[in-house]
Amino acid sequence: MKALSFMRNHTLPLLLVMLLLPLALLHAAEPVVIDLKQRTWQGIPGIERTAKGRVYASWFTGGPKEPSPDNTAVLSYSDDGGKTFGNLEALGLPTNDGTRCFDPTLWIDPKGRLWYVFNRGNKDLPKHDVWARVCDDPDAAKPKWGPEFRIGYDAPFTFRMNKVTVLSTGEWIMPVTLAEKPVRAWCTGYNEKQIPTLHGVGISTDEGRTWTLHGAVKSKPWALENMIAELKDGRLWMLIRTNSGVLWQSHSTDKGRTWSEGNPSMIKSPGSRFYIRRLSSGNLLLVNHHKFTGRSHLTAQLSTDDGATWNDGLLLDERGGVSYPDGVQDRDGLIWITYDRDRNGAGEILLAKFREEDVAAGKDVSGAVTLKQTIDKLSKPAQPPKLLPADWDPKAAGDKVMAGLIKVTAPQAKGAHDAEFVCVGDRAYVVEHDNDVAPGHGAGAAQYCVLSVVNLKTRRLEKTIPMAKSEQAFDNVTLPKGMCFVPRIIRKDEHTLRTYFCSQPAKEQAITWYRDFDLRTLAFEGGIHKAKLKTAAGVFDMEPRHFHADAKAQGFTRKAVNQGLFIFDSFKEFAGRRYVALNNFPGRQNALAVLHDDLTTFEIIGHYNEPQSQDLSESAVNRLPDGSWMAICRNEKGNYHFTASQDGKTWTVGQPRSFVPNGLNSKPTFEKFGEIYHLGWQENTKVGDCDRSVFNVDVSRDGLTWERKYRFESPNSFQYPSFHEHQGSIWFTVTQSDHKRTSDRIMFGKLEEVGAPAARTGKATAPEKK
Repeated sequence: MKALSFMRNHTLPLLLVMLLLPLALLHAAEPVVIDLKQRTWQGIPGIERTAKGRVYASWFTGGPKEPSPDNTAVLSYSDDGGKTFGNLEALGLPTNDGTRCFDPTLWIDPKGRLWYVFNRGNKDLPKHDVWARVCDDPDAAKPKWGPEFRIGYDAPFTFRMNKVTVLSTGEWIMPVTLAEKPVRAWCTGYNEKQIPTLHGVGISTDEGRTWTLHGAVKSKPWALENMIAELKDGRLWMLIRTNSGVLWQSHSTDKGRTWSEGNPSMIKSPGSRFYIRRLSSGNLLLVNHHKFTGRSHLTAQLSTDDGATWNDGLLLDERGGVSYPDGVQDRDGLIWITYDRDRNGAGEILLAKFREEDVAAGKDVSGAVTLKQTIDKLSKPAQPPKLLPADWDPKAAGDKVMAGLIKVTAPQAKGAHDAEFVCVGDRAYVVEHDNDVAPGHGAGAAQYCVLSVVNLKTRRLEKTIPMAKSEQAFDNVTLPKGMCFVPRIIRKDEHTLRTYFCSQPAKEQAITWYRDFDLRTLAFEGGIHKAKLKTAAGVFDMEPRHFHADAKAQGFTRKAVNQGLFIFDSFKEFAGRRYVALNNFPGRQNALAVLHDDLTTFEIIGHYNEPQSQDLSESAVNRLPDGSWMAICRNEKGNYHFTASQDGKTWTVGQPRSFVPNGLNSKPTFEKFGEIYHLGWQENTKVGDCDRSVFNVDVSRDGLTWERKYRFESPNSFQYPSFHEHQGSIWFTVTQSDHKRTSDRIMFGKLEEVGAPAARTGKATAPEKK
């Protein structure tokens, strides 16, 4: 097999003086200390046992999830043979520049020193590397840890998961996942569209004072967390976690300096961490998922022929959600394995103990087998009181609200869709796009935009004012032939509203325009003006091609289209800045933008289009209590997908969430009124033969745990709502159509009072008959 030379052979010494440097000199940023009593998730453990019998366990936690800027590496130990663990402390702290600590591993070197090796990662700098701390006397009554120091690997991205191995030559070898380009994400290797990972080793010939990086093994693009075993013939065997259904492998004949090309092994895997180690008998131990469904059936297996074959082994835990084993064999031959279960639920760090003969027999023959012992688990804080009473009826609440809706679409319109509004004083100003020829919103150039004035006190439509239509001549420009649609509105100042709309010629670039409306005269200004789009390349007219070019520069691969760029979600204000989600519906593009104070320029902050294998569009976005962002995206291929971001720039790969189980391809909403989030989404359920006839509104304090407050069921459809608060009340618009779709219209109504007592203590009643 062809050998791959090492990627780099540049030695970065770990100067001993570094061990004497205070932590503040190693980091410009300040450490962040989290409250370990408030842990809400934990996992990814490691384990070691000292010569005198103390058992150490490591894992990481902190923040609401992994990854998070608050991720913290922790340590606990036991002095009673692993029966109980205590003395929990944070050994690797995050810093206030967004650098997290994660994936700690424990290893006792030949001199008896305990190494605590962990990763640091910052996606914005970007900087990802390997760090360590050393305890010279891990059996001391009060173990003392040296300051953390960087293990110097010369690559833009380095990441390590598993233990160091001491070779027959005395060299120390550490498995390392690496990348040749900077990684502007929390990690790489979890997604085939990310920067591909390579797999190598760090080698130390001076007991860990200096390390050199060798190897650049390619496997599947989705791959990480390799591990090394030295075979009896002197070769090194590298196994690599992948998502291909099996572990991949590579071999080295020169103690890790060069490696063979990666290829699939015969060891099956659900795409999770494994553990391999040579036992004192000379046989190999593998702890992996065996005969599994997902991350289930964690099993210890034995090989007596250097990994050519494996027995069925000893089943350690058959449950789902068990993963990430690490282990050690002590001087008495007892094998200790730690792993985690249900990281975001029970958050268990577990322990199994057994002997080699138990693995060989597939059952407890030594009398030493102990399974599913708890090292640590989450102590869930008391749940806050429910937002809704136990007998709350979402459908009855929805029926009551729908009974109070009024029509705000002009009588001549047959089609109406996608309204937005602002409230000023005693009036709501609703913008919508209509047509006078056909139901729905597929009438082409016949679609036009209007503004309607609604009296909030009398609940009556006062006036409908034309806004923009195909080929309309304004004071400064004449629109081309084409639809005018997807209008939006924002309050500019005391006397002015600014309205936006998209003009879409048949074969040319769509243009987003704006037109100002005077509240004193209830009239539009005579001219219209082009909105601007600011991207990394400059400031342009707001057209789809510029939106696409900016996304393409960040890895978007779909083809450009000349239509469909819209201001989509409602405007939201945080810390004095106005944010909005932009969308190109046919192009399947989404981005978070900030609206400049001129109310003309939309500056793109970050795109969220992954996975591109789905058809994500029409998102709604908001900020969670920890300051991070979350967006819910319509998906033409199925259920809604959610994506998250710490800074609005870099977003996670979208995925469904359990609290939205049966979504339909339609507009979602995501608002916060007072301290309560309101998430609105279309359910894939029909009333009769009416599409988009069920719409749910769920409420939450944290954006993570939701309760159903409203269920709008209508044979006339209920779709594309918009919600806004004004003077203590939540008002909304919604698109509805009659049963046979002979006409569509925009309806307007009141959802509730903000923080109304009935929402907390009373049961919804049936709607009043009118």
